[in-house]
Amino acid sequence: MTTYVCGHRNPDVDSVTSAYALADLRRRTGMKDVEPICAGRLPPRAKWVFDHFRLKPVRALRDVYVRVRDIVDPSVPTIDAGLPLVDALRALEASGESSLPVKAADGRFVGMLSPAKLLSMFIERADLSIPVGKAPLHHCSQVLAAGDRVHDVRSAAIRNSHNHFPVVDDRGMLVGTVLKRAFAEPPPVRMILVDHNETEQGIPGLEELPVVEVVDHHRIAFAATKDPIKYTSDVVGSTCTLVARMFRGAGERPTKEVAGVLIAGIVSDTLLFQSPTTTDEDRAMCAWLEKLCGESAASVMEGLMSVASPLTSMSAEQAVASDAKLYCEGGRKFVLAQIEESHLAVFHRHMQELSAALDKARRDGALDFAALMVTDPVRGNSELLFSGDEAVRRALPYRRAESGVLLMPGVLSRKKQLLPEVLAALA
Repeated sequence: MTTYVCGHRNPDVDSVTSAYALADLRRRTGMKDVEPICAGRLPPRAKWVFDHFRLKPVRALRDVYVRVRDIVDPSVPTIDAGLPLVDALRALEASGESSLPVKAADGRFVGMLSPAKLLSMFIERADLSIPVGKAPLHHCSQVLAAGDRVHDVRSAAIRNSHNHFPVVDDRGMLVGTVLKRAFAEPPPVRMILVDHNETEQGIPGLEELPVVEVVDHHRIAFAATKDPIKYTSDVVGSTCTLVARMFRGAGERPTKEVAGVLIAGIVSDTLLFQSPTTTDEDRAMCAWLEKLCGESAASVMEGLMSVASPLTSMSAEQAVASDAKLYCEGGRKFVLAQIEESHLAVFHRHMQELSAALDKARRDGALDFAALMVTDPVRGNSELLFSGDEAVRRALPYRRAESGVLLMPGVLSRKKQLLPEVLAALA
């Protein structure tokens, strides 16, 4: 079984780097087939981290829905359409299956070889030297596409009278066979969550997979689980701080490269220890990692900030979505997004298109309101674009500038400073 380690959708540096480092730790401590993934587009600054430390970036996935291709049974053989019928029947008998898929020489699916369908031919003539492709074949009433989501086809497959379902790709080529019992079996993938614990913030498809571990530093809003799971949570500034602590607790020392990845996550999420979420443990763990990596936290932060501004390297829609978290509180559904800019003047130049993109995101997501927090970590200030529920906006304790933006002097943290104010406004 594959285990994915994944941060939240619209990932930031901390969510990607903590996933990478935790997957490395889990492999070291005996877990098999564990892979870190990125929930969507890899952020440019996260790409810089992997390039800088000469590591292969994590794989970016749009979703983790189980597809039909994932439950194909490799033990079910296929029959070559050119095989003599007598040999095909012997192969069918040896397989113990009630029917087998037949494929042409070019790989196309032809039909299902079934003894019941051949009965009429045996009554008329017992010609067993003919190629199986020319014999009467059963044409299955439900042929599955390899890319079908399992939850979309499960009900129809279970109701179907047949127990075997051929699977084809988008060219009609036979991929294999799915047995009906596969739809009742546990999914072939399980999840470890980092830097989030709310299903709504997770990668699409998460709701269908078992979660076996969570490592996070946010508020706990996790759904009930069927079985006990490993849960690591603490009030620190970065998930990478927790992962570094877990390395030490397991008696493991991260490599130079993994230590660098962890440093990047810590300084990114704490804004080089300027964020009010920063704790003494963030600083202590980073000091330990600096010794292992051979690079300072300040130099890694400098490298991260050298990456092109999100507002100049992305469209307004991409910038709004790049680090947006969805919340459902007090009967309201809303998104709080955040981006970092080395100077807010860049934000002011793009404010009009960002405001339009925020309005569109609110409408498309059927949200009550949406907000974009633009943070200048160098000067320690943020400004807020707000779209939607005016009563909530007026209840926020921020002065409104003539441009319409909300001024947030000294505010750096979405989690510790903005979200509590929004929740208070809703209350």
